[in-house]
Amino acid sequence: MKIKRNEPFRYTLKTPITGEFYLLKNEQRTPNGLMKIHNVSPNGLAISTSLKLPLQKSMKIVVEFSLIEGQDPLCIEGQLLHEKPVGPESLYGIRLNPSTTDRETIIAQVKQVAQLER
Repeated sequence: MKIKRNEPFRYTLKTPITGEFYLLKNEQRTPNGLMKIHNVSPNGLAISTSLKLPLQKSMKIVVEFSLIEGQDPLCIEGQLLHEKPVGPESLYGIRLNPSTTDRETIIAQVKQVAQLER
C-alpha cells in the first residue's frame, strides 16, 4: 500500500476542546464567542457553537485555541464552509489559512494530544 505523505489528515478529539472565535467583515469585529473543537487538521477545524454564524464568503472567522493546556493559543484566520444543526448547537466546518509555523504547531499539538488520549 502506497502512503501519500502530503495528503492532509484529520484528528477527531475524544473530548472537545474549548476555544474562542470572532468574526470579521469589512474590518468590523464581533465580540468573542465560545466554541468547542471536535476535530482538527493542519488546514481546518470542525467546531460547535450555540451561536448562529453567517455563511458568507465576505465573512472571515478568527479562531483562538490551544490543543494543549497551558500553551499559548494559536490565532488563525479562516473561512466558514458549512453548517450542520446538532441539537441546540450547530456544527461548522472551517478552512483555516495557517502560516507554516501555525501548521507545524497544530501537527505537533495533535501528536501530543493523540498520545495523551491513548
